[in-house]
Amino acid sequence: MEEKIAVVTGGSSGMGLAIAKKLQENGIKVYVLDIQQSPEGFGFFKVDIRHDEEIQNALSQIPKIDILVNNAGVYFEKYLEDTTNEEIDKIVDINIKGTYLVTRNAIKKIKKSKGSIVTIASCLGVVPELTSPLYCTTKAGLIMFTKCLAQQYADCGVRVNCVLPGPIDTPLLQNSFLDESMAEHCASRIPMRRIGNPEDVANMVFFLISDKATFITGGAFPVDGGVSSSSLYSK
Repeated sequence: MEEKIAVVTGGSSGMGLAIAKKLQENGIKVYVLDIQQSPEGFGFFKVDIRHDEEIQNALSQIPKIDILVNNAGVYFEKYLEDTTNEEIDKIVDINIKGTYLVTRNAIKKIKKSKGSIVTIASCLGVVPELTSPLYCTTKAGLIMFTKCLAQQYADCGVRVNCVLPGPIDTPLLQNSFLDESMAEHCASRIPMRRIGNPEDVANMVFFLISDKATFITGGAFPVDGGVSSSSLYSK
């Protein structure tokens, strides 16, 4: 992994930070693209992935890209009839359009390095959550995006996969709990009866970009404690 360069979007906190640390620990130079400052030790560009010119400016300063981790995204919970047009635009622009723009701008360098792309989707891209149809739809879109790119770029030596996290112990998830009982209820609905750790996701990402996964592309890999295998989660 020495001399490899990775770009991690949304790498300043939560799962993105755990991924960035895992890659760095294994000798990979990591550049974080985020709207908030990353911890010291990583290359950093302040980028809102909704803005194409900001992405272009950042990536133009990175000499090569061996690994792209599309992690930046936002969770959104609201019923169909309560969702405003502004909310639709924001979630789609970040989760779908932003990921598309970053990948489109990075692909030339990834093709040159015969690199790897890993996109963080969600188990809710395959299992419906009744209170968040828009979020589920965007994450399902990322799974299909992964499959399309895997087919298109296989001949170039580029591998494209996605990871489907379930509930992961990040500040974003903790802030959604009003009290400890809500966290316990969330854990109780997971077949493995616990909330995941950011490192669980980071370990899967590292496997997928490693030489141990050279014959794997177009895959969607759950890291969700069994959520996506259980229809009970959506009830």
